[in-house]
Formats: sequence, structure tokens, C-alpha cells
Amino acid sequence: MPFSSKTRAKLFSVLTKVYREVTSWLFVRPSQCLLLLRDKSLYKQETYFPEFNEKRKSKGCVFLEQMGQILRYGKVNKYYFLYGFDVKSRAEQKEYIHSETFLHRRGELNIVLYHDYTCILRDKLIFSIFADGIGVETAKILFYTTGNKLYDYSDKKECEVLELKKCDVKQLFCKPLDGEGGKGVFVVDIREDGFWVDGKLVSEKTLLMMLTKCRYLVQRFIVQHEEMRKLHPQSINSIRLVTVRGLKDGKIHILPSIMRVGTGDSNVDNTSQGGLAIGIEMETGRLRKYGYFKPQFGLKIEVHPDSQIRFDGFQIPYFEEVKKQAVFFHSMLPQIHSVGWDVVVGERGPIFIEGNDNWEINGPQSCNRGLKKEFEEYFYK
Repeated sequence: MPFSSKTRAKLFSVLTKVYREVTSWLFVRPSQCLLLLRDKSLYKQETYFPEFNEKRKSKGCVFLEQMGQILRYGKVNKYYFLYGFDVKSRAEQKEYIHSETFLHRRGELNIVLYHDYTCILRDKLIFSIFADGIGVETAKILFYTTGNKLYDYSDKKECEVLELKKCDVKQLFCKPLDGEGGKGVFVVDIREDGFWVDGKLVSEKTLLMMLTKCRYLVQRFIVQHEEMRKLHPQSINSIRLVTVRGLKDGKIHILPSIMRVGTGDSNVDNTSQGGLAIGIEMETGRLRKYGYFKPQFGLKIEVHPDSQIRFDGFQIPYFEEVKKQAVFFHSMLPQIHSVGWDVVVGERGPIFIEGNDNWEINGPQSCNRGLKKEFEEYFYK
């Protein structure tokens, strides 16, 4: 008799843990120790919290704590400085979940049991079709590509690049169907003399080549709420709202979440592309005091470097509706345990850009607080 899905999942989980522990002690931990010895940035960086400089630990102390992270969790803590561990006590550090612990458990719950259902979130075309079917607003798809061909989404037929000129909008947002982190995203400006990308006139052939490097979506450019535009008008600024189905009560809960805002000339808000992440007060929908860069782009700031908008107390419009719709959307995906939703606030309410079963915990923890309590409450029975 074949095993049930739960039995298979449990067996797979046990075998995976054994394999992971053996390989970790034999290969991963030793390689991580060598990495720590080679890469000084893992124990020597500017602090995100200069206001607590008197509490700051020495380079040697940080090195030893990072070594402890390797021995305890198997890998160095990439977010050590972002979490402020260089000024936090051991007791305070225990309130945070190491990314390795989180990633393994998130993967077990989202992928091992019901891997097939994650395709709804992973494929942006399927995501949009599914969202439309349950009445959740998403960015409007105009065209998509597969292979070396372009298709009209509404007419459901193959078309030529020139068809893009017949759109009732002059800007098109193009992104890979299964891309992450804002990679491969570009904007097409439609003008009388042709198609313009990044300030350059491109031929129809070149544009088709750009759109068929992989599977692409061509969407109507989202008009975000005027309040959200104030933060950074060049980019579409989005909320990363995290929902989780508690294993104990089966209810959907909302975890502390973040706002992502672009900077400079960037038309994306991803922190991997230089954007900012800002914590959100979940009861009110107001932003917290600081915005955080990834280390290669900066540290933390209170005021947006371009718009000069102060984050502290900035009110996100339609925030209650964002939360309500996210819970509803997740309720229609009972096989998926947790989702990181990317939501833009439009002129009339929330617009769901995508859902991520492979979301990461570092953003919510660095911008809000440690989430060990929620992790133990919702990720285990």
C-alpha cells in the first residue's frame, strides 16, 4: 500500500534532517569557518545602531559570536549587523530566528507536503489568472511571451510586436514570469517614433529579443496611490505582507511586515537593487522610524534620500483592506502554509503583484523585531 502524503512528508523530513546534519558537520560548517576567516565583512562592519555605540562589541567578540552561529545553526549569520547583534545581548539575540532554521522549516511546510500548489505563486501568469478568478485585483496583463513568440492576453492569440503600439497606455511594465528580486525588469515607453527602453530607441526585433530571453509578462503600468508616490515616484513601492496558517488553530495570521521603497533612478523597490525596507505598525498601517538598506547600499535612515519624506508615522492608505484581502487570498490556498505577498496600493485599493512561498524572514525581523515567538507559535504544533 502506498504511503499517505503525511507519512511521505514525515519520512522525507526525517531523512532530510539526518542528511542535512551529516553533510553540515562534514562539509558545510568547516567551509563556513573558512569563509568567516576570509571575509572580514562578516565580523567587521559599520553599525546600524550608532546610538548604542557604547554597547558595541569588539571585532574579536563579534568573530566569536559568528563562530557560535556556525556551530549552532550550521552557517554564519549574514544578517548579524542588520539585526543589531553587535549591540544586542545574548538574551535579545535569542528573540530572533536564524535564517537557516527558518528556511528549512518554511520549505518543509510549503513545499514538501504540497509542492504542486506552489506553482500558483511561482508562475506569475498562473498567479494572475487565479487571482482574477477569485476576484482579487492584480496588475493587468496585456501580453506574454513563451518560446520566441508574443501573445495577446485578451485576444488569446499570437501577435506581432507592433501590436504593443495599439495599447491605450504609453508605458508598459515588463518582467520575467518566474523572476525574483527585480532582475530582468524593464519599462517600455511607446512614442511616435517607436519603442524606447532605458532612454534608448530600440527596434521591433530588438524588443522581441528582449522579451523572449525567457518567458515574460507585459503589463499595464500600475498607477499607485498618490500618497505612495510621495515616497518615491520613480518606483512602484510595495508592501511585503506575510500571512501564515497556524498549525495549531488552522487560522490565518498576519506577521509583522515591511514597506519597500525605491531610491535614485530605480523603477523597482527591491532591496537587492538598492531599495529601502521599512517596518510597519500592523495595527495602524503607519511606518516605523527607520528605513534599512542592504549593507552594500548603506545602513539606516529616517528620511528618504530623494523625496525627503520622513518615515515615522507615514500612513499607508487602504491598509486594513490590504490585510483583509491578503487573508482572503491565502484562505483560497489551503495547501500553502505561509506566503509573502507583494502588494501595491492603487488609487482604489490594494493590487496584488505576486505571492511568494519562498519569502525570507530577514526583512520583517530587521525592520521590526525578532520573530521567534511567532515562529514557535505558528510553525509547529
